[in-house]
Amino acid sequence: MRFKSLFINLLSIILLLAVTTGCAVNGKEDMQENSHANKLKIGSLTIEENLPILVAQENSYFDAENVQVEFVPLQSPVELQSTFQSGELDGMITDMMIALMLKGSGEDLRITSIALGSTPQEGRFAIVASPNSKIKTVQDLKGKNIGISNNSIIEYVTDGILKQAGISPSEVKKTTVAKIPVRIEMLLNNQIDAIVVPDPHISYTVAKGAKVVADDTKGENLSQSVMIMTQEALNSKTDAISRFYEAYAKAVEDINSDPDQYKSLMVANINISEQVANSYKVQNYPEPQLPVERDVNNVVTWLKNKNLLKNEIEYTNLIRKGLY
Repeated sequence: MRFKSLFINLLSIILLLAVTTGCAVNGKEDMQENSHANKLKIGSLTIEENLPILVAQENSYFDAENVQVEFVPLQSPVELQSTFQSGELDGMITDMMIALMLKGSGEDLRITSIALGSTPQEGRFAIVASPNSKIKTVQDLKGKNIGISNNSIIEYVTDGILKQAGISPSEVKKTTVAKIPVRIEMLLNNQIDAIVVPDPHISYTVAKGAKVVADDTKGENLSQSVMIMTQEALNSKTDAISRFYEAYAKAVEDINSDPDQYKSLMVANINISEQVANSYKVQNYPEPQLPVERDVNNVVTWLKNKNLLKNEIEYTNLIRKGLY
């Protein structure tokens, strides 16, 4: 009887250890899954659209929402797109043009919000004339060389500004200068009549003697930057993305209520030359919101006319509602 009792006790201990070990393993796996589900990796160029994320990090808003955000600044559009397409990122900040072209090429993604461009005043682009140029109005651009990057948001905005002034894009000579620093150097050396760039490059060229001919802050909303997320991230990390936007919205409110407070953070993390840093104004940032269908369809039409879309894009299959 004593042997039987000892055997039963030993068996009970073994079973208890097995259950405890199993619970520990399962608990560890659950913790790992929860940690993964609460972590987002977002990529971007070093642009002013990044400021709400930087502020949310600095003010610990992501921590308060229990979401881990790894923000990855990348140095070139090619590097950013390839990193996104390789699956290394959950999302990225990019312009509407790139978002649509990626979607049209078969990338499984959704636009989750505007980064800048809820109104024409946000995210300014401009046609800037060279210092020695006699160009003063858009009409003066007829027959002149304008430096752009072709098949891009730069060319789209250029066409839009020209059309709004009653000029056909075919009436100017578009010159492809893909890299913005080279484009600016050519302009300041009077090697090209005009170029199209976004801020803060506009402010820099003006400080160097160039002249703004026209910008996109009036008329139709031409330039929008957006945040896109992979469908995989939206499927597996919906709650984390919603909490991300809760923190993001708090950061936007902080910036818009006291923009000067975050100017040093912007200058330290965004490509703004020292020459214009003191005078450069912090943007007004939109609360999380989706681009309107009309603005999206205008870009889709332009891409179709240039045969740059491989597949049809429907607005409802491009955006993701219900995250905020």
